[in-house]
Amino acid sequence: MGGFVQMLDSREASVPADQLALAFDQRSLKVRAAIVAAGPLANLLLAVVLFSAVAWWGHPKVLPVIGKVEAGAAADIAGLKTGDLVLKVGDLEVRDAQHLRALIRGERVAAEAEGSESTAVWEIDRQGQRLSLAVKPLLTVQPGQPESSAVRRIGAVVGVPSDTEWVSAGLWEGLARGYGQVAQITVLTGQLIGQMLTGEASSKHLSGPLTIAEQAGQSAQRGLPAYLTFLALISVSLGLLNLLPLPMLDGGHLMYYLWESLTGKPVSVAWQRGLQKVGLALLVFIMALAFFNDLTRLFT
Repeated sequence: MGGFVQMLDSREASVPADQLALAFDQRSLKVRAAIVAAGPLANLLLAVVLFSAVAWWGHPKVLPVIGKVEAGAAADIAGLKTGDLVLKVGDLEVRDAQHLRALIRGERVAAEAEGSESTAVWEIDRQGQRLSLAVKPLLTVQPGQPESSAVRRIGAVVGVPSDTEWVSAGLWEGLARGYGQVAQITVLTGQLIGQMLTGEASSKHLSGPLTIAEQAGQSAQRGLPAYLTFLALISVSLGLLNLLPLPMLDGGHLMYYLWESLTGKPVSVAWQRGLQKVGLALLVFIMALAFFNDLTRLFT
């Protein structure tokens, strides 16, 4: 849901003398900038709250428990047994089964782990007894696949669906996660917009109301946490969209105020009206492209 607010502004209509000091165009530059920025910032703040709520709600975590071990594989050679709970890989604490699989594969998430690219000392819990085992994942190529697709494996099932626990964040941890997710999405969105402008990424990444409605329905079917996550993503998108330096958007007005702060005088009304026409044309083009992408996805 959205709307438009008509400001009390002496440039738009006559203002009673007793209210002139309250008119938007009579306020200081800092106040005007704060008013304009409040909308997009509210979108981002809402996203932080929604992501935090999902963290407070919690989610099931598959524990990093070793399942079936293949005879003669790296896990078997290292002495791992079915039911072992992996606590650490090198100096890095293992959060869950997905994290352990990433550490085994040697992905970026494991870059801090000591010896993550060769033999590493794993600390495990075996029926209450703590053990340290030297484990060396081996590069493995799936049958029929090229050697370039080799993946580091230990030859054991990692994460048993029956071994799960419910994990929820505390107040401050949840807020920190919410802020971190918004910051991460903001950076990734900025990079994607830049790539679309330079042609490095396809404009097909733009989505319109049809795709949003479809995704909303699908996320609602998956439960409240998934739906709140979807709402948070939409809120971030709206906030960032409104911060784009395009006339007609809040980011365009902030661009005017930046010019005013640098030059000491506001952008003329004639220039603002001309730029608004350009901004409107760009917005219509973007909306049409997003709607076209929706129809393309719907009928292909």
